[in-house]
Amino acid sequence: MENTSMFHSHPAPGDASFAPEPIEALPVPDDVAQWQGTRQRLLESWQAVLGQPAFDNSDTFDRSAEHLTTFDQEHYTGTILLQPTTPTTRQTVLLMTPTTPISTPCPGMVIPFYDPDRMAGIDLSTRQPLDDSESVIQFGRHLAAQGYTVACPEVYPFNTVEEPPGGFLDMGHWQAAADQLQIDHPNWSGVGRLAWDASRALDLLLDQPGVDTTRCGIIGHSLGGKIAFYAAAFDPRFAACVSSDFGFGFSFTNWDDDWYLGERIHRPGFARAHHELLALIAPRPFFLVGGEADRPASWHYIQEAQRVYALYDRVDAAGFFHHGAGHRPTEQAMRIAYAWLAEQFVLDLDPSGVRL
Repeated sequence: MENTSMFHSHPAPGDASFAPEPIEALPVPDDVAQWQGTRQRLLESWQAVLGQPAFDNSDTFDRSAEHLTTFDQEHYTGTILLQPTTPTTRQTVLLMTPTTPISTPCPGMVIPFYDPDRMAGIDLSTRQPLDDSESVIQFGRHLAAQGYTVACPEVYPFNTVEEPPGGFLDMGHWQAAADQLQIDHPNWSGVGRLAWDASRALDLLLDQPGVDTTRCGIIGHSLGGKIAFYAAAFDPRFAACVSSDFGFGFSFTNWDDDWYLGERIHRPGFARAHHELLALIAPRPFFLVGGEADRPASWHYIQEAQRVYALYDRVDAAGFFHHGAGHRPTEQAMRIAYAWLAEQFVLDLDPSGVRL
């Protein structure tokens, strides 16, 4: 297995052209016991930002997933399901059960993205491979080939309003979904909905026979990286998180869009920042793959949260690799991330042979 410890805690060079906004120091006490009260107050502050759906989590509705089809691929058996996420919406989930699990019980990963196809690397309607130019972000295919059980969910807004002819890059589609969310759930944020749906995919994954419920994580790129980060912060069942170029700082990317956090982040007195969410993830492992939205300035947030990791003697569990090659990760970056994940899950696994 590749030794990834060199990427855990050493700051990357400064990036004067991409300065982070100022953040407040975390109120880190002297020990873990005292931190729990601080953590709870921080969690409640962030829950107020994300808001709540218009139904209670205990509301009764049929949460069983509808089986659509099953098919075989080289390294896994694929099962396509429709899973209820709210009383009125469902998400498509591709469950990928590895032909050769890496261990028994088998670790699992949730991989949210626009649709499952892009993470699996195939068109689910035709079973034909997708463009090789996107192969490096086909995290579902990569992890199933390594022996993980994988759940790839379709995400809001694609499970909320019909996709327009312009496809997923049509921002009018995203705005329409955000507007519909405010009609259906006026006290819920877009990123709150995204994290909620990812946790529902985790529900499904944890229900699968042979899955190691103590070693199920989440990984995502771009939009999926945002989802992974928030879902891990608010759902402690995610045992590890890998986020690729999601934008740690509010100024790094479009966090103020209505389908994420909206204009509230610009209001006077808004004091939240993302190092606080990483502190909520601690001491669970977190790894950032940076390229364009996340640059060396992202260390600003990680190093502040590492003060919480230090309470658990887990400073090296929060790490960052900056490939600097643009928004899409490089093969080297993903091999490092997969080796790091295997290290955290204590798996005898060498991902160097997987086709990326």
